[in-house]
Amino acid sequence: MNRYWTEDLIVEPSSLHDGDQNWFECRPVRVAGHLFPPRFRIRLSCTATSVDMCVALKVDRGGFVEQENATTVGGVSSDQEKDRIRSSARKIALPIALSMIPYGLFRSTDEGWAWRDDGPGPPLVRKLCDDMPEPQIALVKELRRRTGPRWWKTYLPRIEATAQIIRDAPADLSTRQVIDTVVCPGMHVGRTTAYEDLATARELGLLPERCVP
Repeated sequence: MNRYWTEDLIVEPSSLHDGDQNWFECRPVRVAGHLFPPRFRIRLSCTATSVDMCVALKVDRGGFVEQENATTVGGVSSDQEKDRIRSSARKIALPIALSMIPYGLFRSTDEGWAWRDDGPGPPLVRKLCDDMPEPQIALVKELRRRTGPRWWKTYLPRIEATAQIIRDAPADLSTRQVIDTVVCPGMHVGRTTAYEDLATARELGLLPERCVP
């Protein structure tokens, strides 16, 4: 992963902070086709480097935002090194951790959600592809996009613009025609990316779940 998160990445939920209990009363939300708690804490640790990090996250417009002043780093002493660890975690360790949440770390409840506590222990990942089904690997790649700064600077504005174009399109044009004649040339993207943006726009509630085919 890099020199901080090299191997034996352990991921486990964290709820040991004052004021966290009301988080469990929030309904899960859908991100990239999977349900996630809308706010939560998760702990990462690397047995190979003795580095660990506890981060509080919330879902915001389809991406994950770190709560202000709610990330702690252990295993190093200097602030500069802690900043490097935070930055490196966002590149791969954090997306891997997030990908595990819908695959068994949490469950929906009548009141909201809860961490699972019936497993043998926190999951262990040695490499990205270890024991991960293909859909989860694809989710890791998508979550890398949704945890980085480009989600809000580049991807989300493009998705919002795509949704606006489709909403404003003449009623006699199908979605496919709008994609081919307006979205692709206007957004400077190919058809695959345009349809991915369309699907994300629906996920975010910017468009109805199904538009004119």
